[in-house]
Amino acid sequence: MGFLELIGARRRSSGSNRLPTLLRLAPIAAALASLWVLPARVAASESPHPTDLRCTEGCAGRQTAAVGSTITVLGERLTRVTEVDFHGPAGWIEARPSVTGQHRVVVDIPSDARGGRPRVVTRDGHAARIPKLLRIVSPARLPDRDSFHILDVHVTPRRGVVDDGRAYRLRYRFRAYGSRTVRLLLVRSGRVVRRWKTRDLAPFTAHRLRWRGTLTHGRPAPPGRYRFKITSPHHGRVLTRKIRLFSGEFPVRGPHDYGGPVQRFGAPRSGRRVHQGQDVFAPCGTRVAAARGGHVQARGTDPVLYGNWVVIDARGTRTDYRYAHLRHPASVHDGERVRTDDEVGRIGRTGNARSVGCMLHFEVWPHGWNRGHPIDPLPILRRWDRWS
Repeated sequence: MGFLELIGARRRSSGSNRLPTLLRLAPIAAALASLWVLPARVAASESPHPTDLRCTEGCAGRQTAAVGSTITVLGERLTRVTEVDFHGPAGWIEARPSVTGQHRVVVDIPSDARGGRPRVVTRDGHAARIPKLLRIVSPARLPDRDSFHILDVHVTPRRGVVDDGRAYRLRYRFRAYGSRTVRLLLVRSGRVVRRWKTRDLAPFTAHRLRWRGTLTHGRPAPPGRYRFKITSPHHGRVLTRKIRLFSGEFPVRGPHDYGGPVQRFGAPRSGRRVHQGQDVFAPCGTRVAAARGGHVQARGTDPVLYGNWVVIDARGTRTDYRYAHLRHPASVHDGERVRTDDEVGRIGRTGNARSVGCMLHFEVWPHGWNRGHPIDPLPILRRWDRWS
């Protein structure tokens, strides 16, 4: 008995049993309906999803090639692709891929192929058009086989600070007959300080590198002027414009001044002490930032002299920096990793600053805190102040 006949038979039964019977049949009807939808869902999950194409050998542009050139189709669910169809004089021209994977298909452009949007086809007959247009040009339009020429290059930003966690971004494109191995060299004062090497980069395509201001093993790069060299084996080098890496950030992030002689390093203090740092006046509550990134060496509260204070090393050096008279206990904790310009507290008037005014007391210890002697921080602060 079919499904409709079953429903008709149930309708001829007594009225008192009609509603319970229909309720029992509802799940059956829902199951049959889902069987009709299932093939469509399976088909959708098996359908290839190409998103892009790029020329990889025999190229006159990112999507411009000649008959016999090699292109790569990018996308999702491409494993089952068995052919790539190109427009021809009388319809589709089939081509068999040389490489097939989940996210790419590599194929040579067949004879008599015309420009347009190719399509990929799976062994089950599912087809999908590639959304990018392919241009077919004469082989005479292709670059020389051994050519390598930089089309454009951009480096941003022009300046940064050591260990601030931000990245320099290099973007470049090159013109070549096909894929190339590209070497990137980071140069400082004429000396190569870091190298990158990438194989099989496609021509006419934007390639990117992010440099976070570190050398090998993650060590912070020293301050200075840097530039990138872009080269391919057996070809000349192209230099980018220079970028500047500064040694630190001024710690007081707002209006400020350096006070008078009493605030200078070495000024006499009571009890035959001398001033071991430089005071910087600023409104209470002004943000205090880490002048150099590193780890918190120590923190504490001294109600008599320094108030709330914290010591942070300069990662990659032996130098430690001390920040004192903070409004509240430091916002970073012992052993915590901080980056340049991370907040460590707020300007206050704790310790003996309560009778003087809102300020930051700043010290520089070149051999580590409480090792050897501190040095005058004013020249360093003025230098940071010029570019911060």
